Amino acid sequence: MLNRRLKLVSHSKMSNAAAVELAVAHRKEQANVGTLLGRRYADLLHAEKHTDCVFHVCEQQLKGHKLILSAASPVFEAMFYGPLQELEPEIEIHDISAAIFKVLLEYIYTGSVDYECLQLEASIELYYAAEKYLLDQLIADSLLAITRKLRFSNVLPALELSVCMGLDSLLDVCMSFFMRCCVNNDQYMSYLKDHYVHVSKECVKSIIAACKEPHKLLLWYVYEWTQQECDDAGLGDASTWQVAPSTDIVHNPAPPPATLVERCYYKACRPFTVDAESHVWRLGLKCSRFISVLGLVLNSRLAPNLTCHIGRVPQEYRESLRIDLYADGGEPVWTHHVQSQTTKYNCDLHLSWSREKACVLTPEVQYVLQLSWESSAFGAEYPCSLQSCLVDGIRFMDGDSFSGSPVKGLRYVNLV
Repeated sequence: MLNRRLKLVSHSKMSNAAAVELAVAHRKEQANVGTLLGRRYADLLHAEKHTDCVFHVCEQQLKGHKLILSAASPVFEAMFYGPLQELEPEIEIHDISAAIFKVLLEYIYTGSVDYECLQLEASIELYYAAEKYLLDQLIADSLLAITRKLRFSNVLPALELSVCMGLDSLLDVCMSFFMRCCVNNDQYMSYLKDHYVHVSKECVKSIIAACKEPHKLLLWYVYEWTQQECDDAGLGDASTWQVAPSTDIVHNPAPPPATLVERCYYKACRPFTVDAESHVWRLGLKCSRFISVLGLVLNSRLAPNLTCHIGRVPQEYRESLRIDLYADGGEPVWTHHVQSQTTKYNCDLHLSWSREKACVLTPEVQYVLQLSWESSAFGAEYPCSLQSCLVDGIRFMDGDSFSGSPVKGLRYVNLV
């Protein structure tokens, strides 16, 4: 009886495994069929075989097939087969560039877009085209690609485009990034002072409407924008204006809690000794998404050898160091000073700062985190160890894989 039950269980497991294998094989077969069909459609498009419509886009002619286009877009279906169908097979396109219209056609025929080759402006134009022709999946994919391409350097032009073109979903994506990553961030303010972008009054109104608190960046930017407008209109210096402080402040909801991530410990290494020739430690950082770093976890100092010390052996010390974040060399993009923080020997050293002073890591940008100790720390030893390189999408790159690192982890908040 027992053998029979074992056989039944074994048969059941084999049946489940076979079912899973069949499901996987079916999905692969469907994917292969879709790829093959896309190739055939692409061949028709590229060879211009059996085309029955022509688009005139920026002095270029792009040919297509009414049936394929209509199957993808209800707008094309109404255009070619609806009660108000175009009698002429040639259509003028005035609001989309030829390059993006080609990408749109490629998507309709093959179902794929190479977003890596598109700049942010091109992705926004593609999103506009997807909205115009009601291509739901392309709308979602384009918004996701735009979200991944937003940076300090392009968020204001993207906001300007979304406001001027009346693209509400795009405005939501760009404004969310601006509110989360920029509006209360000293790092972005420093960038903006060197790379000021002047936008339309409607764009400024949208930013003010979305911002519930008078953050210093917003106030500074509105002042700079006003000064630029005054200069353009010949109205004099805006610095002489008197602005009454606002007493009606609407507080934002409580921010999300920070996440603490620590690297996995593998092996102890020789301690790092701070001295005149070696008082700096560098570590590479890279992240797959936008995060706001709110703190670091380091190894604290090893207790000093005080065998000849008479009286009580000290249990703690005062930690002082400087933290710099570099991107692409040059000057640091973010700096934080730790002054006389009381710390216990032989334990974790938790360094933290406010959200207003947080440093923001841009996706796929390689940063260098530099720790610098003052001369008062000369002679101190910090434990180092070999640790994991990738934790929760954050990559830690130690300069010397044999020396280990005193950096154990960090605290952060996801911004996007």
